Amino acid sequence: MTDTGLAFLCGTDLDTYDPSGPAAFYDSSPVLRHRYRKVADWTGVEAGRLLGRDRARAGTRERALIGRLALATAMLGIHDVLAVHHIRPGVLGGLGIGTMVASCLAGALPRDALIRTLADGGGSDEPDRAGAIALAFLPAAHDPGWYRGALHAGIRYSGTLGEDTSGTYRVVLLTGYGDALGRLAAEAPKGAVRISESNRVTVHSPLGREAHGRMRRLVTGLPFAAPVLPLCSTLETKTLRTADDVSELFLRNVVQPADLGSLTAEMHAHGTRLGLVLGPSLPRNLLRFPFPVVHVESPADIAQAISAILEFGVEMSPAGHSVPHWA
Repeated sequence: MTDTGLAFLCGTDLDTYDPSGPAAFYDSSPVLRHRYRKVADWTGVEAGRLLGRDRARAGTRERALIGRLALATAMLGIHDVLAVHHIRPGVLGGLGIGTMVASCLAGALPRDALIRTLADGGGSDEPDRAGAIALAFLPAAHDPGWYRGALHAGIRYSGTLGEDTSGTYRVVLLTGYGDALGRLAAEAPKGAVRISESNRVTVHSPLGREAHGRMRRLVTGLPFAAPVLPLCSTLETKTLRTADDVSELFLRNVVQPADLGSLTAEMHAHGTRLGLVLGPSLPRNLLRFPFPVVHVESPADIAQAISAILEFGVEMSPAGHSVPHWA
């Protein structure tokens, strides 16, 4: 078990992605600009596009590509900015795309391999039925009738995110085709289903068989290694310890429902006293965690993170292994 007390959480695009925080980091931090230049070198996608410029003019598949790369680049870069402030994690974990990013930050995969995998391995080749993510807010004690009948053609249960901060609702992740989710949102009480169509869903979706096959081909050639730092799974209450564990996670991550509660429970077992959510990758003030959480999306959040680290007695620079992050 670790005793640093600090966890890094890497999420996925569960709501409308806001590039303003990463853009402010980009303007203020040479470290973040370096990260965006490296991603541009590896993919040909320039920083301006990753920061949201001209994204609306791109086609559906191009927007999906840019969305995946933008989120991953922001999380990698913010990790590097935090390292400059001697803020390093004792344990890591992620949801969706964040699972892959967390694996990289734990030392299980080089950054260029991660970014090229995201560039090559996501998206659907079905132009007329773009995938989408939806958050469904259900009464904590039961499933209402509109939800019990919802898991039909085109919609799948893709995971449980836990309770909202008030404990009133269970927050459930649904994935599927945008038109089917749109019909569900119209049938449900107003606000009970929140749809994000910012990217095509290829993670935690039982509909993602095509993406699963593509990922299987990519994973075969990836240089996985055993994680240097504790890496927790969002698929079960487990710490990943070998290269094979991480390789399997990449494959299962595409189609298997997530359980954020399992992830945070394992982090808690590692002695986590504070979690930092990297980038705009999980909605703020929405989910209940077993430990305090601070979102680091913009330069203004650094001071709050440092304040929380001091308040909860977390080490600023953990002893033991560190993962090189400048590549």
